[in-house]
Amino acid sequence: MSEQAIDWRAMTPDDSPKGMPDLLIDPVISDLRTPNVAAGDAAPDFDLPVYDFSTGQRLDTGSRMCLRDAAAVRPVALIFGSYT
Repeated sequence: MSEQAIDWRAMTPDDSPKGMPDLLIDPVISDLRTPNVAAGDAAPDFDLPVYDFSTGQRLDTGSRMCLRDAAAVRPVALIFGSYT
């Protein structure tokens, strides 16, 4: 299998001030892609809506999940993964 060059200009809007190569070397963007926590560090707090997918559809339960509140009751494990 041969590698083909990616045409970044084709994926960048004409009015964009930066192209993909510019974003890849931008230190601010790089910082967003770099994890700022290590094993054992406290996770950043978050508050998200809770949905019910039991019917195959996304249904809003009206509940929210706050990491800080859940961790106050019992230990919480966060699992991160990639589906790509």
